Amino acid sequence: MNNTRLVKGKKQKVKKLFIFFLILVLLSVVSAGLSVVGYMTYTADYHRDFSLAQGGIQHLQMAEMLLNALPKNPFDAHTVSQAQHEFVAASIAFVQVSDDLHALPEMTTSIPVYGSRLRAALDLLPIAIELSQVGVTGCNMLNLLISRVHNPLNTSSQGLTMVDFSGIESDFQRLKRTLTLAIDHFNHLPTDDLQVDPRLSKYFPTFQRNIPLLQTWLETFEKLLPVAPTLLGIGTPTNYLIEVLDSTEIRPGGGFLGSYGIATLSGGRLTAAHITDTYLLDDAYNAAGHSIPLPSAYTWFDLAPDWSLRDSNLEADFPTTALYAEQNYVRESGKGPLQGVIAMTPALIQQTLEITGPIYVPEYHEMVTSHNLVDRIHYYLIGPGYQGGAVPSPDGLSSVNQHFVAVLAEHILARVRQLPSSALPKLLQLMISSLHSKDLQIYLNASIAENLLQTAHLDASIQSPVGDSLFVVDANIAGNKANGLITNTLDDQVTIDTQGNAFHHTTIRYAWGMNSPFYRFPLYRDYVRVYIPPKSILQKQVGWQLRGTSQAFGREVWAGYFTLPSGKTNTITLIWMEPGAATKDVRGWHYQYLIQRQAGTQWTIDLQVILPACALINNKSGGLVSSNMHTAMLTQSLNEDMNLGVDYVCR
Repeated sequence: MNNTRLVKGKKQKVKKLFIFFLILVLLSVVSAGLSVVGYMTYTADYHRDFSLAQGGIQHLQMAEMLLNALPKNPFDAHTVSQAQHEFVAASIAFVQVSDDLHALPEMTTSIPVYGSRLRAALDLLPIAIELSQVGVTGCNMLNLLISRVHNPLNTSSQGLTMVDFSGIESDFQRLKRTLTLAIDHFNHLPTDDLQVDPRLSKYFPTFQRNIPLLQTWLETFEKLLPVAPTLLGIGTPTNYLIEVLDSTEIRPGGGFLGSYGIATLSGGRLTAAHITDTYLLDDAYNAAGHSIPLPSAYTWFDLAPDWSLRDSNLEADFPTTALYAEQNYVRESGKGPLQGVIAMTPALIQQTLEITGPIYVPEYHEMVTSHNLVDRIHYYLIGPGYQGGAVPSPDGLSSVNQHFVAVLAEHILARVRQLPSSALPKLLQLMISSLHSKDLQIYLNASIAENLLQTAHLDASIQSPVGDSLFVVDANIAGNKANGLITNTLDDQVTIDTQGNAFHHTTIRYAWGMNSPFYRFPLYRDYVRVYIPPKSILQKQVGWQLRGTSQAFGREVWAGYFTLPSGKTNTITLIWMEPGAATKDVRGWHYQYLIQRQAGTQWTIDLQVILPACALINNKSGGLVSSNMHTAMLTQSLNEDMNLGVDYVCR
């Protein structure tokens, strides 16, 4: 009996000498997966390596937590340094575990059950090491950027030099090589490696889905590198044309272009920006005996006999109007080159004042807030505070007419430069949201950079989608400030038949409230263009004088004109059909509808999509809700371009 127990005990000890218990965890860090393996052996090395593996996991978790918090304060160098320290510690731990695993006898990978786990560990650890190193390199790049440009609006920061940029390029190439190697290792992982721990099967699809996105961003960043010094003014300062738009006198590009300026970037910092009157530029050019003929496409614009910078934004497609603005500016001033155009509406400035707080303008003894901004500008521009026309102001800052705007802009920029670092994330988020709403529009001459904006649908262009679409574009040709007093509503009832054709009953309403104050003229004149899909059929129209149809930006365009006295309402009704708007595949029917927002406008949308009686809705997107199985609806403000969709099957 005792001999039997002795034999069994010896066998168990022999077995334990060859059993390795491996713990594998795949962590998601910066849209990537990180893997780490610990192993159990009967030797004394087990405790050390198990502790290293667990420590590596904890370092990665801490790095992930720090990076996830970074968007709240993207210029926080301390957080980035902490994350980098965690990545370094994780990498050291994984390398040690990997070395110990490789020191094991080769025969151990053949042991049933546990051998497969060891092989998986040997396959996964290189990925963990490589992605830890990616984290180290990425943090190194961030640290350099933050140290040089911790506040892009503050001229006291050092700014980026070409030496710094060369370092960023080297770090990026190192990051790209390491990440590419990790992705290659991941793509060649045996599927059996992911079965040793159920957690791996959960994380693998996420990482796999993110690989194309990672590769796209690597390619995009690499293409941006050659033009980045020019865009950011690294080495040599670079200039951008600034447009300040008055949306209370709407133009297709977002508003009347009464003020403009030049913003100078040097080393990635905004070093100078001054606002002045477009009339000073345009009138001086005309006074010298020059003029720019108005393009034939804009003969409907009857407020000026010729073209100029002031009237360059007669299209709702910002890339087009930005190029026109650059051309007219250079032609009229003879100054260049420019690297792009930046346009902003009063809404962006109002929201900026919500961050900075009220701005005192001592030259005019005025306290300007987000609530009285437009009123104070109009008071001095065309109201009781009007002091003269488009003649230079005594200080040379702008014209007498636009002097208040120029002085206010100086004070706002000065306040923004003084913002504490804690306010910068709010300002950054405002810029991002304003790109979506088109209260901030950016055009970049570098094609790769502009293509990036276009891919992200942040270029404020007139899109040409595959599905259904609608874009109403207004142009105030009365020369008054009535648009701030007019309420705009868009009602659209879309009925889709069994063949997928969409029948629209579109009502566009403009209401100028009774007894509303107005500037200049009590009669509003509007030239309206409606962009719809090609091959759309206009069946009926009332409420405007139709001025013809055309094709532009891959869309059908219907144009018309109407007048609206103060205190009245005008309604345009369009009944039209879009053939084959809904498409069918093996999963059923799909209807996509893009409604675009014109920069500077405020619309309320009331949409109803009525599907065939046989329809059964199985998915909705873009905020649509349904009251039954064949009707979807939406009522809300049109704050940005809206992509709506309904998927359904017919029973």
